[in-house]
Amino acid sequence: MNQRDEFTHTFGEMQPKFSRLYANILTRISLTVPQFVLLNQIRLSGTISMTDASKRLGITKPAITHLVDKLEEKKLLKRTPHAEDRRVILLEIQPKGEKIVADIHSYSLQMLLTAYDRFDASGQKTIRRFHSAISRELDHRLMEISK
Repeated sequence: MNQRDEFTHTFGEMQPKFSRLYANILTRISLTVPQFVLLNQIRLSGTISMTDASKRLGITKPAITHLVDKLEEKKLLKRTPHAEDRRVILLEIQPKGEKIVADIHSYSLQMLLTAYDRFDASGQKTIRRFHSAISRELDHRLMEISK
């Protein structure tokens, strides 16, 4: 197997493992993946409108409403009316939601840093370059699909 095929094979094995890991973590705290994605988006972006959340996640407004209802029941986020336009509903992450997202990110980052620390300085430099390239490619692909 050549190196490219080996990379493809390893990636194919890793992706479902990450999915299972997140699914297990979220199940323990009674969250769905879409609920976590919405909380994470609000944590990253700050307060956003329901319409903006719908566009960013690529799901319908009724689906966002359902997610928000569930997250609001759990006191992880809250709806607030826009100060100037009463038709606009804003979503704001609450401290409990902030903590959940931060804890999951911290757990994931610690796992990745444990693997990263197994490499020497040269390997770490290559990994950093690879992550930068992935980030740029993701930005490019996201711009393409949002057109």
